[in-house]
Amino acid sequence: MEFCYLCALNDPKSFSMKISSEVKIGLLTIVTLAVSLWGFKFIQGKNMLRASNVYYVEYPSIDLLKKATDVTINGFPVGVVSDMYLKPNDPEKRIVVVLDLKRDIQIPKDARAVIVSTGFMGDKSVMIKYDRACTGPDCAQSGDYLKGELQGFMSYMLGGDGTMDAYMASIKSGFADLIDTLNQQLLSPESQTPIAESVADLRKSLANLESATAQLDQLMRRSGGKIDGTLGNLQSITGNFDSKEKEINTLIDNFSAVSTQMKEADLKKTLEEVKASVSNLKTTLATTEQTLGSVNTMMGKINAGEGSLGKLLKDDALFNDLSGLSTKADSLMTDIQTRPYRYMPLKSRARVKKFDRLDAKETGTKQ
Repeated sequence: MEFCYLCALNDPKSFSMKISSEVKIGLLTIVTLAVSLWGFKFIQGKNMLRASNVYYVEYPSIDLLKKATDVTINGFPVGVVSDMYLKPNDPEKRIVVVLDLKRDIQIPKDARAVIVSTGFMGDKSVMIKYDRACTGPDCAQSGDYLKGELQGFMSYMLGGDGTMDAYMASIKSGFADLIDTLNQQLLSPESQTPIAESVADLRKSLANLESATAQLDQLMRRSGGKIDGTLGNLQSITGNFDSKEKEINTLIDNFSAVSTQMKEADLKKTLEEVKASVSNLKTTLATTEQTLGSVNTMMGKINAGEGSLGKLLKDDALFNDLSGLSTKADSLMTDIQTRPYRYMPLKSRARVKKFDRLDAKETGTKQ
């Protein structure tokens, strides 16, 4: 932009106003860029207006850790992950994570930055863990490297070594204590609960059943001879049945003959009933045939135009008159519904015409 000395000499006021406007635009541009840069850094997790300490941590894997992830100590947020990158010229391809912590947070040099999974959806967090507080030179300085660790979701939720065996052992111990407590509170005779009483009754019933089976066993041993005699008598009875086999067969044959005669008698009676039913059916068919003849005769008269129904079907003039009468009746009922004032008694003709004009004006037709 060229400076115009002649313009400044001729109109110094307008020149000063122009300079002030350009300064305002320049200042506004600088402020806008500064705010945009601050907002961009803030989204990335770094607050440029706050004093902080920066620490570096190396990890073999970060398990999809993202920028702006919270850094916590015992669940309290103390900073964010501001940056992460692959360590240059490293054959193991380790990852360097930059932690931005508040300036007033002091951590020892042997503190561990542990990446933990805080949910089933893959949420991450960086936890700063240490066993002792630090003072002076024992504290890590801004720019130092911290030790990095990874902790899975199950290890984070279960605590300790994070193995399922330890968790199942804890559950097993808890269930054992619970079962012992239930046995003591519900099943022991001293508890006097309904369940304990039921268990006691069941034990008495089992004892009685054992006693009953023992008595039954003794009874069977004592009655062994009688049972043998009964079986012998039963064998004698079956022998008598064998000797009377012919007589029994004759008796069965006689019974079969009697049953055959009874069946034949029932069959004759059934045939007579069938004959009577067929005779009644013939009478019914004859009556039906006569009825159909009468119907055919009536239909013939209707087709010939005889009677009222026949004239209605054959006489077009009568049909047209009835149709016209129905149409006129519909028109009359419609006119009565829309203009009831025409049919009311003691109404003057002038008033009727007045209502007709109002109806015509509302419907947009000429009257």
